[in-house]
Amino acid sequence: MSINAIISNSLTGLFTSQSALRTISDNVANVNTEGYARKVVRLDPNLTGAQGAGVKISGIERVVDKFLVKSTYETRGEAARFELENTFHSRMQALLGRPDVNSSLSGRIDDVFNAVSELALNPLSTILKESAVSRIDAFGDEIGMLAESIQVMRLDASSQLAEATSKVNGLLKRIDFLNPLIVRETVSSGSAGALIEQRSQALSELSDLVDINIIDTGNNNIDISTKSGLILLGNTRRELQYNAPGTVTSSTPFPTIKLFDVDPTTGNLSPTGLTLDDNVSSGELFGLLNMRDNELVGMSEELGALAAGVMNEFNRIHNENVASPPPNTLTGLNTGTLSTDPHNFTGQSTFAVTDNNGNLVNSVTIDFGVTGPNFSDVLTAVNTALAGNGSLALTNGALSFTATNASHGVSISQVAGSESDRAGKGFSHYFGMNDLIDARSSGRFETGVVGTDAHGFNGGDTVHMEIKGLGGINLASYTMTMTGGQSFNDIITDLNASSLGSYTTFSLSATGELISTPNTGFDYARVHVKTDTTTRGTSGKTFSDYFGIGNRYLVDAAFDFGVTQRISDNVNGLSLAKFDDTALVGETAISFGDQRGGIALQELENENVSLRKAGGLSAFNSTIGQYAAAVLADFGFRAQLSEGFGEDSNILLDELNQRTQSISGVNVDEELSNMIVFQNAYSSSARMLSVAQDLFDEILGIV
Repeated sequence: MSINAIISNSLTGLFTSQSALRTISDNVANVNTEGYARKVVRLDPNLTGAQGAGVKISGIERVVDKFLVKSTYETRGEAARFELENTFHSRMQALLGRPDVNSSLSGRIDDVFNAVSELALNPLSTILKESAVSRIDAFGDEIGMLAESIQVMRLDASSQLAEATSKVNGLLKRIDFLNPLIVRETVSSGSAGALIEQRSQALSELSDLVDINIIDTGNNNIDISTKSGLILLGNTRRELQYNAPGTVTSSTPFPTIKLFDVDPTTGNLSPTGLTLDDNVSSGELFGLLNMRDNELVGMSEELGALAAGVMNEFNRIHNENVASPPPNTLTGLNTGTLSTDPHNFTGQSTFAVTDNNGNLVNSVTIDFGVTGPNFSDVLTAVNTALAGNGSLALTNGALSFTATNASHGVSISQVAGSESDRAGKGFSHYFGMNDLIDARSSGRFETGVVGTDAHGFNGGDTVHMEIKGLGGINLASYTMTMTGGQSFNDIITDLNASSLGSYTTFSLSATGELISTPNTGFDYARVHVKTDTTTRGTSGKTFSDYFGIGNRYLVDAAFDFGVTQRISDNVNGLSLAKFDDTALVGETAISFGDQRGGIALQELENENVSLRKAGGLSAFNSTIGQYAAAVLADFGFRAQLSEGFGEDSNILLDELNQRTQSISGVNVDEELSNMIVFQNAYSSSARMLSVAQDLFDEILGIV
């Protein structure tokens, strides 16, 4: 071997050992850096033809298990999702309070029935009447506070969604910047480990926000997509945009998270027509979407169903009874009813006028099976029979019943054994003539119409409906134009034949409720009304208001819940007595101190009632108290489930981190051992170089 060859070999050994020692020094310095993967120097013989020419570095590589890295990214996303959801559930649990405390939802219901029970014993006590009204309002305040808090949390989720998308954009920009640097280092020197480490840290942070799939395109360059295949970083970088609304109500339509291509030269954005909402399955982004559009919505629906159930049952009993003395006039809600509509009632109701002592002035019992088929026939029959003592009128969808003499009162009662009924409601209850409680929405829309009835909406009016998917994705839209003279069946046929019918099926229930059933594969499909210019006759009632289309009508039953203004202003309007339909003119029909109406309200506490499916709860047939307990239990179950999944994800993540650490982590003893090896190698190379120098000196000395 020539002296020059010895020098060349020695120098490669020196340089290689120096690089290896620098790599070992980096490893030791990052022994406590979370997520750091140790680097190793790969050595190859340096050949000149078939002749050895020392040693060379073929690459400095990070020691990682790609399967473990992929699994860690997936698990980090799940853990981040459930940690975020846990935060929201914990806030809700703090608001609910303990079930055994009177300030909780269950406690407020108990307070209502306790006050009603006391009132039933002494129906003449103004103080007890005021107490009962106050307790009902307190329950309304509690359920309204919870409902409002849920909307606030949906607003928070939306705001955090905007922040999360900004973080995603920043991380994608950083990775896009690192990619070409890593490729250049890989191709030129093979020492891109430090840059890859920086990119790995960014990928870990990105996996906390959104599920990612890493695609190696060669030379350590990567593309990034979601697990569904939506490209986030490829030939060009993409940017997310989400414009969070400033306020959120039950009817707020949330915008989607849109994707834009970023021009690599100018930075200008061009729309792709793609959205992230339906292409994300884990991470904080998914958790925020899930809370905003599923969990919190389901919880608000359950509160709405509870409020609607309480309101419906209290109003049912209140409408079956009368105040003593009764009011001079009763005015119902705008039900959208037209005088030309079929009344579709069965059974009998009594319409009575009494004086201020409760003595009967006049009355008429209407048998709906005998009276003409339309509401106009009912109006005529009542007004004719009362002979000027009272009048029943239907104006702009609302029914009113008024005594002609200002000192007289009116009442509408059921006939025992032959109660009037339309869609499960008595005549007075259907029109809300003597309601005890009202709210922003009734939450129940059993209209009592049948498919063959004329729909009554003005021809040419339109309603624009949409089908929304998870994250507010617009799956389909359709503008329906009303045609005069058609039936409700024609409307159902029109909707099912439209683009909406691909995602949901419309039908009319036996009680006249418009039902939307998502088709197979579209469980998240929800009907949303964007604009509605329809009017049912002269009532002013729109198509969406008439049928309660969209979940906001159920949710809003929990808002502004309380005793009606008429009774709040005069608690003596509480209907605690029962009309005596056997009384003759001049005889007592309504007795002061009659407690039968109060007892009926009291008995409601133990009465099983039907409550509709809402959120995560199936249709219920139970007491109101049991349903309230079920709502609280479901809220707790949701929180417990989220906490459990979070704990499972964290346990799995810890296990993956330990396994990753065992492969990629820095072992100081091992690094020190390697340091000794390369230090000796460096010393040996330096010694060989010294020997070569001595040989040159000898040769030069001989010469």
